[in-house]
Amino acid sequence: MREKQKWKRIGPVLLAAAIGTSGTFLPVQPHISAQAQEPVKKKTDKRAEETAHLFMSAVLEERWADGYHLFNENLKKYVSMEQFPSIWKAKTAPFGKLGKPLAVKTADNQVHTSVTLTYQTAPFPVDITIHLDQAGKIDDFFIPFYAAPPSQYKSPAYDKTDKYTEQEVAFGKGELALPGTLTLPKGKGPFPAVALVHGSGPNDRDESLNSTKPFRDLAVGLANKGIAVLRYEKLTREHHIKTGMNPKLSLQEETIDDALAAVQFLDSLPEVSDQLYVLGHSQGGYALPRILKADAAHRITGGIIVAGPSGKFQDLMLWQQRAAVERAKKQPLPPEDLQAIEANLAFWEQQIALINNPDYTKERLPEGFQLGNPYWWFDLRDYVPAELAAEQQVPLLIMQGQKDLQVPASELTKWKNALAHRKNVSYKMYPDLIHLLVNAKGEPDYSEYNVPANVPEEFIEDIAQWIGKDTLSFSDVKAGFWAYKEIQFMAKKGYLSGYADGTFGPNQTVTRAQAAKLLAKALHFDLNQKIEQATFKDVPAQSEFLPYIRFLNEKGIMSGYKDGTFRPNEPLSRAQMARMLMEAFQLKGQPAKLFSDIRKDHWAFQSIHALAAHGIAAGNSNGTFGPAEKVTRAQAAAFLYRSLHQ
Repeated sequence: MREKQKWKRIGPVLLAAAIGTSGTFLPVQPHISAQAQEPVKKKTDKRAEETAHLFMSAVLEERWADGYHLFNENLKKYVSMEQFPSIWKAKTAPFGKLGKPLAVKTADNQVHTSVTLTYQTAPFPVDITIHLDQAGKIDDFFIPFYAAPPSQYKSPAYDKTDKYTEQEVAFGKGELALPGTLTLPKGKGPFPAVALVHGSGPNDRDESLNSTKPFRDLAVGLANKGIAVLRYEKLTREHHIKTGMNPKLSLQEETIDDALAAVQFLDSLPEVSDQLYVLGHSQGGYALPRILKADAAHRITGGIIVAGPSGKFQDLMLWQQRAAVERAKKQPLPPEDLQAIEANLAFWEQQIALINNPDYTKERLPEGFQLGNPYWWFDLRDYVPAELAAEQQVPLLIMQGQKDLQVPASELTKWKNALAHRKNVSYKMYPDLIHLLVNAKGEPDYSEYNVPANVPEEFIEDIAQWIGKDTLSFSDVKAGFWAYKEIQFMAKKGYLSGYADGTFGPNQTVTRAQAAKLLAKALHFDLNQKIEQATFKDVPAQSEFLPYIRFLNEKGIMSGYKDGTFRPNEPLSRAQMARMLMEAFQLKGQPAKLFSDIRKDHWAFQSIHALAAHGIAAGNSNGTFGPAEKVTRAQAAAFLYRSLHQ
């Protein structure tokens, strides 16, 4: 009973307890540091452990200069020698004096060598993780904000390890790169993919809490159903101290930028199709409409909001505290415990009144604010996720647990009301699901947070079915459309995708750059393979299309013009498409009847008639081909489909 009461008291603040210890993610271009490779075990593990022990000895004995000497120059930019003691003491204050060391574990990811030292504290052991750079210097360290019992997590029954592979990857570059795990289905891709976006606080890639790992469950479960998943260490965990020193932290830096970088990383992988989804849990779901708004490249096919608040964040926090008081009144607590909980509510009411006071803004912050970083709160004060989502057209799946004590079940109704006019939003309520995305028996009271459990398979199946249905549904391409089959094939393969508003745009023209990417994908071009570094005056080095253009240029399938340009934005003509397909698939021959508008001296004479000979292009009813006519998306899908199947 004593342990159960402890968890009841911890529970109400779990969602926001780490706000103020988060940090900034500088918006950078994704960089694949070790794509499709297992991380090489560093030979410096022993030295890393020695450095970690030296550091811990120094801080435990308050030899601050000795500990600070082990920092790399990057960390020293964020933390001064004068700040270091107070930071350490603040981080370790919740545990009191650290007891005897119990264990040490060293792990490598694509960014750091991390040494985790476990110390005895009351009531549970605590893990302190020291992150070292490649030179063996300390780049950061992570200390959790509360102690928890050792995890008893077990893999779910649906975890079929023979159906997927996992790769250590990194995206972002420079001092704030992020490590993660890419879970890929076995078989022939490309596969649709989901990026998992954490809830609040410095979460790890599995979103581990006690004996649950919901993000790991989602990754292996979805991979078993043919969907790739990227999960990653949250920036505020991997770069915990550095980001925590930013006084102008906002939701943009904490969550949105890294989510977009994750999507861009997925988009760069040949194993992944153009069907890219973002699943946001809790604060990640709250941020999802802003993530979609910031997706200027329109890479995201759909969004999945899981236990995401529909309204203002501060309103939810106040609801949590009031609900905690109501639960406490129903329990046989000592009067002093109930008074403490009521005092906690009064504190939150006073702090949230400051947030809602129009006299204060993120440029004019109040004194005496005690909920962590005030800039974070005032930056999102007026943000209402459901209102922004009402203006958007990206398909959504919104999922909610009936037994969630952190984001109440009533939030799903609020989402439905706000998005009632939208036809591409699906909703699902799960009667026994709690905020950790696992089922719980009986009346929830936070004690269930300490019970080992896994994400229900039904939950994963619903996501997989929604993705499968959504990727093949275009409002402007119905079953009777002349190129329906071909477009469906291209969408399933990930060679072509639709738009955020649920359309395919079959009559939109295809540019030369878009055609290059389409054909290169169909030819299974690997972005990692070495190709000639051809340059074109009008194709920037950072263009997403340049690798595909270079690949086709090297293969002699597509080339530029004599003036050194490629004209990437120029609409593709039917004659150009014919030449591309003839070269790509080595087509030869002539039909019995030639096209009346293609003279023998036409530069694409052989190409056009080779397509006709193979039944790829039939031409117009009047016997012409229309070589200068522009190729539409539907025509491109049809021509390529027939070429692949001829």
